[in-house]
Amino acid sequence: MIETSVPLSPGWWLKRLMGRLIERQPRYDLLESYADGTNGIPAYADAAVRDAARRLMAMSRTNFAELAIEATRERMDPLGFRTGAQADDLGDKEAWRIYQANGLDADHKLIDYTALALSMAYVIVGVVDPEIGAPLITVEDPREMIAEVDPARRRKVTAALKVVDNDITGYDIAYLHLPGYVVRAATEHREGSFSDVSGWDWVDVQRLPIDDVPVVPFAYRPRVRGLPKGEIEPHLPILDRINYTILNRLEIMTLQAFRQRAVKGVPTTNPDGTEVDYDELFRQGPGAIWTLPASAELWESGALDLSPVRESVKDDVRDFAAVTRTPLSYMFPDAAGQSAEGASLTREGLVFKTRDRMGQAGESYEQMMSLAFRQAGDIERASRADLEVIWAPPERYTLTEKGQAASQSEGLSRRFVQEKIWQLTPQEIARNEAELEAEKLLEPEPVGAVG
Repeated sequence: MIETSVPLSPGWWLKRLMGRLIERQPRYDLLESYADGTNGIPAYADAAVRDAARRLMAMSRTNFAELAIEATRERMDPLGFRTGAQADDLGDKEAWRIYQANGLDADHKLIDYTALALSMAYVIVGVVDPEIGAPLITVEDPREMIAEVDPARRRKVTAALKVVDNDITGYDIAYLHLPGYVVRAATEHREGSFSDVSGWDWVDVQRLPIDDVPVVPFAYRPRVRGLPKGEIEPHLPILDRINYTILNRLEIMTLQAFRQRAVKGVPTTNPDGTEVDYDELFRQGPGAIWTLPASAELWESGALDLSPVRESVKDDVRDFAAVTRTPLSYMFPDAAGQSAEGASLTREGLVFKTRDRMGQAGESYEQMMSLAFRQAGDIERASRADLEVIWAPPERYTLTEKGQAASQSEGLSRRFVQEKIWQLTPQEIARNEAELEAEKLLEPEPVGAVG
């Protein structure tokens, strides 16, 4: 039995963090359903709804949320890090080696997408892994991990918990991170969500080479009070409205595919008083003949104009694009033909938003690399005051625009032009400069040159 009554003890932290982790699960699952586009079945779709109606509800889902998230994420691209150990504009090579050794030159997208979609992501910075020759950095899902931060320093983690739901070994494992050590607990695997601390037991303790909690939260829309927000979280009602309107359109189209027919002005009983069997009278078939009285009038339902319904969907999508500052061309491919000024203003909003997210993300990336250097014993590079992320510019220009700007760059250094105008990565700049130097060596000496 784990003791949970002593404040700030491992058992107390385990109970506190486990309870909060379980409490937040439904919110993260909801946000993921919108990000994945699986939120299209309305709340009233209970067991009484027939399978055919459920099929239409599933078909009504259109994943505009992913477009809004990806529009920001795809412009967030760390290219390197500057540290106090290497005063080079192209970045610290050792920092980039650690980053690449963990595959983060590709997997940073997992961090950014999770933080944008679910409002939060985490990384754990472990000790040096002999296999990769660098501190091991892992990306964590907020449904499996939670952290508590210092009230005065919201980026300083005081305790963190990761829970692994393992149905292979038959045991679930909890890793409680406290300053300087990690305590591991286990319980028998239970299908479904995590359980409270009643069924857990301590397994072992691992000391760390540093006296901090090596966990970094990534939150790109933080709040002074309360949980951070996901990129599309405030706009879920608009997404519901879009899917609901699309569902109505599909229902109307389905009903119109099978037109309703009726007959008016016919008796309901025969002369002998028996009820007329119109199912028998109106038999279907190429040779069927219907005998009707002169007063009978046949009626057939007509087609409904779906244009207003389609236009209402477009209006809602435009609203969603506006509030998320997503270029309309992402939502409507035919919107690419809008005026140059309008397209530029739309892109400007996306660029400003992305720069804001990069500002928040940069602090977390710098903290992550600082912890990595501390785990590796490199105190000089671990200095937070000197760490800086080198970001790819969120703006995107055509080759023609870059060429015109480069031709008017008099007074700017070659490296500045390569980085800011041609938007080359630090690795591309270094390779280009090396090739330029190599080309100089191959150039013939001028005639009459004095050796």
